[in-house]
Amino acid sequence: MSDDSSVILTKNIILSFPKAVSKDDFVGKIKEIAESFVTFLKDSGCSQLGHIKFIATTNGEDYLQLSVLDINQSPKVDGILRKTFEKIKLTLNVIVFGVNKEDINQKILEEISNLKNYFQAS
Repeated sequence: MSDDSSVILTKNIILSFPKAVSKDDFVGKIKEIAESFVTFLKDSGCSQLGHIKFIATTNGEDYLQLSVLDINQSPKVDGILRKTFEKIKLTLNVIVFGVNKEDINQKILEEISNLKNYFQAS
């Protein structure tokens, strides 16, 4: 059961990979996660999306920002990352209405786990 209360959630994660990850592969996976998260929100009765933002940096000088500002539009990607990297800091910020905070948190943890597993196996 959903209500119209707001949920604001921020996660800061540092990911280390056993071998270099390409920027293109990472951006592709982050887009997949964003799309999966939007589908989850729609299926969970999200009444309004404030935003979903992924901000990633490898050394503090480069950055990548993926934004979802409308639940019915594709994610927008801005910024630049190094071509390859073995460690990245990822900040995820979500503002939504009408979905349970615990459900959102669980979905985020699931998607982060999927991201780690993908690059561990690559």
